[in-house]
Amino acid sequence: MLWYKGWLETRFRVLFMLLFAVFPVALALSGGHHLATTQHAPTPVELAEAQRSTGFLAMYYSIIPLFLAGSGTNYAKKPGSTYFTLSLPISRLRLLATGAGSGMLATVGIFAVVSCTVWFGLGDDPGAVSLSNLFTYWAALSVGTSGFYFLGVLLSTFLDDRVRGWISMFGVVFLRWFLSTVPVPAPLNVFDAMTSPLYPPFSFPWASMGISLGVAAVLGWAALRVMETREY
Repeated sequence: MLWYKGWLETRFRVLFMLLFAVFPVALALSGGHHLATTQHAPTPVELAEAQRSTGFLAMYYSIIPLFLAGSGTNYAKKPGSTYFTLSLPISRLRLLATGAGSGMLATVGIFAVVSCTVWFGLGDDPGAVSLSNLFTYWAALSVGTSGFYFLGVLLSTFLDDRVRGWISMFGVVFLRWFLSTVPVPAPLNVFDAMTSPLYPPFSFPWASMGISLGVAAVLGWAALRVMETREY
């Protein structure tokens, strides 16, 4: 019942985020197409040019989980269903897991559609992008944004949607600027890691994915602590 309730409350937002996600793919890939289809190892100049043309895509998609996160966690903003939901014989952990889980499923589903769109966008040359490339990109995108998603979950436990949205967008833009300006180890640059599967050798960014999952776990634990201590 909680899953169905969460779907009813977020279905229009999910649809909007789906349209928001698919629209810029063709524009973003126009500059990186030649590199994704080339048969030789990219030169540093080619790689830098392609990453600049698609670099904003990772930042753009990092905003999506922030807006889908937190469904069913801030009950204070929905008084019509607050008393009913909190009167159910379930724990705050289950409430958080159900709310965050439904949003995460929507997020990875949207990224699956995005990955298919990328595949079609880069696949006008036979064999240019394989199904394994598609899966690699989807996994990197889904796992790479998990830290952003659980940041949204944490913020949703004590902020309303409007404030959370502005803080999230400015935070993502600032982080992108910071990682582009200050030299950091490659695994810490989650934006580059999310786009790296689009280019040869199409490998998994294992280190960045692990860091993202670690950050997501810490933020998820913090969100649970806030929910357990709040009085609604």
